[in-house]
Amino acid sequence: MARILLFYVLPLALTVYAIVDCVCDDYVERFSIPKFWWIMMIIFLPVAGSLAWLVASKIVKPRTYSYGPPSALPRRSPRRPGPVAPDDNLDFLRDLAEEQARRDRERRRKEKPGGDDSTGSESGRT
Repeated sequence: MARILLFYVLPLALTVYAIVDCVCDDYVERFSIPKFWWIMMIIFLPVAGSLAWLVASKIVKPRTYSYGPPSALPRRSPRRPGPVAPDDNLDFLRDLAEEQARRDRERRRKEKPGGDDSTGSESGRT
């Protein structure tokens, strides 16, 4: 009975656990090995592949970057809608920049010499 447990049931349980853990893992690669090849290694080398996966998945965590393609980033839960600080609101910042540019144009137009026809410089001469 102990031999059956040690040589058949334990490796089978370890293999099933490693495959499920590998499939449910959010990261695409570990040690630069794609998930597909990890699964193949676990299936064809049940004990060694399972132990290698468990070591790789639990000890080495891949670096996460805040840039790159969305498929390479870990999945995150969606943010709850709520108030956004003004310096984080891109629409607010864009509107603010447009308003400032409009004010600058108006100020430059008023300061420009000869830009205002109310002085009467042209119409005052006869």
